[in-house]
Amino acid sequence: MKIFLNSLMAVGLFFLTMTSSSCNSEEDPITPVGPTQNIVEIAQASGFNSLAAALVKTDLIGTLSGTTEYTVFAPTDEAFATLLAEIGQTSIDDVPNSVLEKILLYHVVPGSVLSKDISSGSVETAAGEPIALSTASGITVNGVAVISPFDVEATNGVIHTIGSVLVPNDIAQFVNTVLEPAYFNTNFTTLIEAAVKAGVVETLLTTPNLTIFAPNNEAFATSGIVPADLDAATLASVLTYHVVPAKVLSGEIPREAGTVNGGMIYFSLVDSGNFINGDYEITAVDIESGSGVVHVIDGVLLPASGNVVEKAIALSADGEFTSLIAALQRTADEGTAEQNLLNVLSSDGPFTVFAPTNAAFQALLDSNDSWATLSDIPLGTLVTVLTYHVVPARAFDKDIAGAVNAQNELPTAAGVPIILDLENLTINGNSKIIVVNQSATNGVIHAIDTVLLPQ
Repeated sequence: MKIFLNSLMAVGLFFLTMTSSSCNSEEDPITPVGPTQNIVEIAQASGFNSLAAALVKTDLIGTLSGTTEYTVFAPTDEAFATLLAEIGQTSIDDVPNSVLEKILLYHVVPGSVLSKDISSGSVETAAGEPIALSTASGITVNGVAVISPFDVEATNGVIHTIGSVLVPNDIAQFVNTVLEPAYFNTNFTTLIEAAVKAGVVETLLTTPNLTIFAPNNEAFATSGIVPADLDAATLASVLTYHVVPAKVLSGEIPREAGTVNGGMIYFSLVDSGNFINGDYEITAVDIESGSGVVHVIDGVLLPASGNVVEKAIALSADGEFTSLIAALQRTADEGTAEQNLLNVLSSDGPFTVFAPTNAAFQALLDSNDSWATLSDIPLGTLVTVLTYHVVPARAFDKDIAGAVNAQNELPTAAGVPIILDLENLTINGNSKIIVVNQSATNGVIHAIDTVLLPQ
């Protein structure tokens, strides 16, 4: 009974206190509490994890944490996940900052606008591209509905939630195209920079059924090719050399293919990997997008700039192959049409030339007391020696293992085979292959340190 009376008295005191407070409300009004967090802080605290992460990655926190007021249409985490799946990426970190920043700013409108004040019409965004607002059936942004929670007020604006990520038109044009895998990936920003400067983006976006062999950023860095240092025409020539005008999956890669550039690329499909023009490995395959496909390569392909004779002349600029050029010139000056190796090696081919250095030719001259210069070698002997260095096929170093017979022999234009030691990269036991895969329009040159003599 005592406990009951005490409780009753406590309730009475509480009632009297509340009554007294109500009576004095005009003398002591309650001050409403306004928002205490800015837009970024609300995003971080309210489950907009992907949005918050994107703001951090693009360094837009400062913009949306200041005193300037904005209205933000905030995509949910699920909306960001859907976008990433659509563009073939697994994380926001995979998307280049420049792309991600413009997407985010496309959700930001200057000024603080509550839902009740929104009207239909076009509104400019902080990205510089307008969005379309409608109140015809609820509130929509570019056709995407505003969902709960909305009217989330911040110290510097207001947040409305939307269920999809809005994408500006100049970015949306890359979605579901052959350029999508590169455009939305941080590893290919140099390639996209080059494509923009070269003026080939529209062609690549609008041409169906393309295959792109795409160098990543590391490939450009290793090659020493800096798009900013090259003119648009040169870049266009290089980039279109990476594009085949047909969709070619990895299981269908041929031995050679024509490119949009007009030149040919050559494939070595061997146990150690798949290579282009002997040197550049295909590191990832069959990234399908739109009507095309992308294969990733670890180098930048450069179109061949001349036939094997012209390539040898270019290589002799540093003085290493002047003797070879002089020997070929002698066959043109003194020989018959069949002996004129300048003409022969300038024809369609294909040819693989094992090119001896100047030191190798000097060693040949030193081996015979009667030979002081190349002119002292009988012309017939010289022609035979030179044609012994020519294989009538295009064989990059990766192809040689598959080209030799059971005795490790390769046929030559002299009619006598050379014997290769594939493990030590030597020919006929003593001539070392020292430089490989100097590509030409009608073949390839490998440098050797000894003049080969028919056995």
